[in-house]
Amino acid sequence: MDSDKNLPLTRRIRNRLSQFFDDIVYTDSRIEQELHSGDIIFKPLEILPFLQTALMDNKFIEVEMNGITQIYFSRIHDHPPETRKNDAEELNDIDVDYSPGDYLKDYTHLIVLPLEPGMGNYNIRYSNRLVLRFFTSSYAVELGTFFQEQTTIQDLPVLRLDYPAIGRIVRGSREYRAKVPKSMNLELKVTGKRRKKSFTTKIINMSVSGFAFSITKEQQSQFIIDEQRSMEIFINGVAELKINGKIRHISKIRGREGTEFMCGFQADLVTRAVAAKLEEIVATVQRAHLREIAELSMESGIELLR
Repeated sequence: MDSDKNLPLTRRIRNRLSQFFDDIVYTDSRIEQELHSGDIIFKPLEILPFLQTALMDNKFIEVEMNGITQIYFSRIHDHPPETRKNDAEELNDIDVDYSPGDYLKDYTHLIVLPLEPGMGNYNIRYSNRLVLRFFTSSYAVELGTFFQEQTTIQDLPVLRLDYPAIGRIVRGSREYRAKVPKSMNLELKVTGKRRKKSFTTKIINMSVSGFAFSITKEQQSQFIIDEQRSMEIFINGVAELKINGKIRHISKIRGREGTEFMCGFQADLVTRAVAAKLEEIVATVQRAHLREIAELSMESGIELLR
C-alpha cells in the first residue's frame, strides 16, 4: 500500500476501502463520518487492539478471498522469537523479554493457522486480497490484508500475512454468539440416535437461537445436516434446559492443539419459556466470558476489546 502515501488522506482511505470492501460506495462524507465514529480504522496502532483481542481470546477468524462468498476458518497465532544454536549446537531461546502477541507491535505481519477447509491453503496463494472477519459482543471486525507466504514456526505450519492495511466495524451483521469460557462448567448431553449412545460434550459458543458444540472426528458420522436432534444443557452438573432443534453445519477448524470438530445447532423455540431460558443461559455465558476477558486484560496489561 506504499503507492498511495502521497495522496490526500480521504482518498487514501477510500482507495483501501474500495480494494477490500466493494459492497459499499464510500463517499467523502461517509468516510469522515465513520472515521469520527471509529467505524473505519486505518492506523496500525488503532488496528493493534483488535488483533491482540483475537489472539488472546482465541477467536475464530473467517477468511474471505477475492470477495468470493466461500469462507475459510482460522485463528491468529503467536510468533515468539525464533530459537538459535549456541556453540554446543544446543537450541536456546533468544534472551529477550517477550509477551504473547508482542510481534504484532512491529506492524509488519500477521500469523494465522492453516485454513479449514484445507483447500483454502492452496487457494490463498493465488488470492489478490483477503478479508479477515471476527466478532465481538456487539459488532463484526473486518480487516483487509494480503498473503505473504506459507512458512513454519517452531515446526508448526502457518500462513504469514501482511499487517492489515485497513479495517472497518460492521454493526448488526450477525446475531451475537457468546463464547463459553473454559472456566465455566457448561456441558451438553446429546441424545443418541440410530443405535448410537448418548454422549456429553462441551458447548463452544451460544446465541439466543442455538449453539455450536464440540465433537470428535469419529462422531461426525453421527450427524446429518437439517436432521432433528434432542439436547440437554447442564451448568455445574445441574440440568437447565431440554431442547430440540436441527443440525445446521458440521465443521472443522484448526486450533492451537490440532484440528477441532464441531456441530452447529439451531434450537426450536417452541414456547416463550424455552426461548427465555436459552436467553438466560446465553446471558450467563456472556457475563462469564466478559469476566475472563477482564482477567486476561489484567494479566497481560493489554486493553482487550469486549
